[in-house]
Amino acid sequence: MLSKGKIPIAHEVIVGLDDEAAKVIDRLVSGSKQVEIVPIVGMAGLGKTTLAKKVYNDRSVICNFHIRLWYTVSQEFNMKNALLKNRYLVVFDDVWDIEVWNELRIAFPNDKNGSRIIFTSRFSNVASEVQYGGEPHYLHPLSEKESFELLLKKVFGKEDCPQGLRGIGMEIAKKCRGLPFAVVVVAGILATIEHDILVWEEFAESLTSTTVSGTDQWKKSLELSYEHLPYHLKACLLYFAAFREDEKIGAKNLMRLWIAEGFVKKIEGKRSEVIAEEYLMDLIGRNLVMASKSRSISGVKTCYIHDLIFEFCKAEAKEEKFLRVLQGYDELSTFIEPPNLPRLSICSNGEDFMKSKLFFLNLGNISLWLKELPTEVESLLCLRYLALTAWYMKFIPPSIAKLSHLETFCLVSGVTVSLPDSIWNMKNLRHVCLRGGVVIHLPSNNNVVENLSILPNLDALSTLHLDLDEEGENILRRIPNVRRLKIFQLGDENRVCCNMSRLECLESLTLRDDYFLGSREHVELSFPMNLRKLCLINLGLPGRKMSLIEQLPNLEVLKLRAQSMEGQKWELMEGGFPKLRVLTLEHAWIVEWTEADPDSDDYFPCLQQLKLSGIPNLEMMPACLGVISTLETITVNFCGDGVKSLVREIEEEQKNNGNENLKIIYKKY
Repeated sequence: MLSKGKIPIAHEVIVGLDDEAAKVIDRLVSGSKQVEIVPIVGMAGLGKTTLAKKVYNDRSVICNFHIRLWYTVSQEFNMKNALLKNRYLVVFDDVWDIEVWNELRIAFPNDKNGSRIIFTSRFSNVASEVQYGGEPHYLHPLSEKESFELLLKKVFGKEDCPQGLRGIGMEIAKKCRGLPFAVVVVAGILATIEHDILVWEEFAESLTSTTVSGTDQWKKSLELSYEHLPYHLKACLLYFAAFREDEKIGAKNLMRLWIAEGFVKKIEGKRSEVIAEEYLMDLIGRNLVMASKSRSISGVKTCYIHDLIFEFCKAEAKEEKFLRVLQGYDELSTFIEPPNLPRLSICSNGEDFMKSKLFFLNLGNISLWLKELPTEVESLLCLRYLALTAWYMKFIPPSIAKLSHLETFCLVSGVTVSLPDSIWNMKNLRHVCLRGGVVIHLPSNNNVVENLSILPNLDALSTLHLDLDEEGENILRRIPNVRRLKIFQLGDENRVCCNMSRLECLESLTLRDDYFLGSREHVELSFPMNLRKLCLINLGLPGRKMSLIEQLPNLEVLKLRAQSMEGQKWELMEGGFPKLRVLTLEHAWIVEWTEADPDSDDYFPCLQQLKLSGIPNLEMMPACLGVISTLETITVNFCGDGVKSLVREIEEEQKNNGNENLKIIYKKY
């Protein structure tokens, strides 16, 4: 896993927008009570979306509006039903066509209570044609000083720029002609080359005035950045063209696709997933990919690319014959498959699929209702990535083992699916994800050699239906290197006895048991010492048995959900949770939550986030929460006034101890 120092920050570096933001905010929170539209207009890459985000998240704006909604429109727009009431702020980002507003305006009532709507658009005519529209707020290029400031922040972060580089840095910033997007892209290159005056001067010479000037300066900047990429990262970047514009892409799924495509180099003794994550972090570090959401344990959960980078990747992928993208019925119906087409991405709706005459498209649509695996799939002997939706598929045939190269198998089904014994022969399997649940049986031949009946490369498995007993323990023993595991426990509702300590590579574990009805006083669980994230759902673990978890030395995230802790009292053990950063406690009947020794400060030394939801009877919280210097946020949802009062006391004590930045969030849903 990546160190905390390498975790990307989702917040954007903003320079030169304070005055612009103040003007827009003033138009939002003051003025007429009539509903009003505030159009933000400017050329591509000038920072319209960045300004809108800054305004949208401003504290005065949050306090002024009961409802806030952000919707990215882009070039493809689909009507969405929405119910808005009270005073609302809605942001329509990247509007290309006035028809978007014409279709939606009836859904936005003018209740004369000061509601506001923000548009961002590259086109002045869109802003001028909008009813209720005020004067457009035009964005202007950055000054040379602001461009230089943005460049330094993106290259050096909080560190100072060496004095010898400031002069040449100013020259480079000037050549970006005030376009923030160009500055960010150029900074991505400078961050990856040696911070030496001669190296920077050589780069500045290659950055001619024509490279970053004129209406296509963003394109020229991207071409330059693309050429500076190592060969293995070029394919990873172009692959983003296979997704939809503005799509928030799941990082794990993206990296599995990279691995299946063969983009990720194989290094002895190093997992491919770790290498793929390094690739993603490299692209983020170069400002070509943005992290939209971070995982609770280090890394990126979702990511995206700027729409200008998306357009560049789509054009470059087509020119290099790397990837062909089809959108809409016109492109589907006229498509003729060229010879040796390596990749085809289809971004369209089901109606266009049905109209299409392409066999494989119709097959893909019909397979949504299949009850068994199509034989066409079984014949794809070199297949490495297989994802299906089949609501009624209950069994996977033994012939799936013919896919001996398969690495990722994902299936969305409405029922629990049974995997055949032959699954143990698929030694290349790395990720198995069956959302409806999966049952795996032990090999039918009990005399099989031990090392032939394991899946040595399996990295992630979910959601496994398993009895937490001796037989279940035997199955877990056959996936020794699994890192991420989700288990839905079946069997005796009062019996939990399972030794998981042998899973030495396991970092993330989710245990769920919806069949729990009684006491679990005799629960016997042992977890691996390397566990970093643990989520328990409806497990009913007695409070006195929480020491099983508190003593885990590397646990960073703990989520106790849906009555996962039984009883009304939880007493923290001294020295427990040495690395815990995130604690979530949901739907518990706990009344007293205390420390074993209130005078000790050896509790939660690393806690940053505390989330409380659906805990109506809580009357006592640990005193240590008022003095923990690392605490950043407390989120309260569906809790009584007593809990809110306790949290206010913690907030006050934190302030008395010098922590002015603690955020208390009260959610209403």
